[in-house]
Amino acid sequence: MIPTRDRIAEVVLTAVRNKDRVGIYPHVGADGDALGSAIGLALALNQAGASARVFVDEKVNPRLLFVPALDLVTVYADLDTKTWPQDQALAIAVDCTEPERLGCRQELYRDAPIQAALDHHVSSGESGGLRWIDPQASATGEIIFDLVTELEGQLGQSLLTQDGAMALMTAIVSDTGGFVYSNTTARTFAIAAHLMAYDPDLRQITYRLFHESTKTQLRLQGELYSQAQFLQEDRLAYARVDQALMQRLVATDTDLDGIVSELRSISGVEVAFLFRELADGAIRINIRSNDHFHASDFARPFGGGGHAKAAGMTIRHKTLDEVVDLVVEKAGQWLNG
Repeated sequence: MIPTRDRIAEVVLTAVRNKDRVGIYPHVGADGDALGSAIGLALALNQAGASARVFVDEKVNPRLLFVPALDLVTVYADLDTKTWPQDQALAIAVDCTEPERLGCRQELYRDAPIQAALDHHVSSGESGGLRWIDPQASATGEIIFDLVTELEGQLGQSLLTQDGAMALMTAIVSDTGGFVYSNTTARTFAIAAHLMAYDPDLRQITYRLFHESTKTQLRLQGELYSQAQFLQEDRLAYARVDQALMQRLVATDTDLDGIVSELRSISGVEVAFLFRELADGAIRINIRSNDHFHASDFARPFGGGGHAKAAGMTIRHKTLDEVVDLVVEKAGQWLNG
């Protein structure tokens, strides 16, 4: 049996040689890894002769507006679905495996004659097509790098450019926390070293992802940090944000970046949660943990997932208070179990 990654390389290579249209679909709320990986792959495929575009549900996160080649990105609301998607020969989901995580675009993905998914998250879901999942990769950007390297060998040409290297470096830097998270490996550094040969602006990537802030973000952080709760002998920390607070500060999801990680960084905290009430009433929970609390395993029964130390989930049909009580109780059982 041909390994899945080789089969995916084959179908991508066929699309390139046929100069086919390829749709690339990062998950809803595309972060640095999802968007950087998608654009990096699109640039490489276009360099090889295919016609690739990236489709997203919402406008690009302002924190990611420095990523190159944003002209390849189309927001679903601006898409004429009677033209481009119907002609795609291949649809590739990036940084996710379940079509449900593609939001409004899931039918466009499902309608493609061939579907593939590239991800480094372990998931129980099915993509409806070929799946290349490597949980040892620090970011989906590493998987894209492997795929591009395979295509370069098959085609006998270089497909990486400075813009492509910038996009893939953004993906890797984003999901490794600037090469400090425990998912960073020797291979991560080897890939980063290869990308650095194309002179991506690493300083700008790091600044825009982790250090740039706004007045709104500062004020929101102040409110949430002052109201943060600590339970289980300070081993569990959480903050909650409802729609009223977000509207009062005219804040966006981007302004919440980094808050749950800061809670986790407090001495003695083993797991931190950020509870966010969405506009449709659903509750989004972000989780950050240490070696003694497996965030992804905790999130999975709630329909979520992610990594051992960073995961997320969404709970519907319950109030913010109910979700906080439920999750905090379950987390306490985990900590004491």
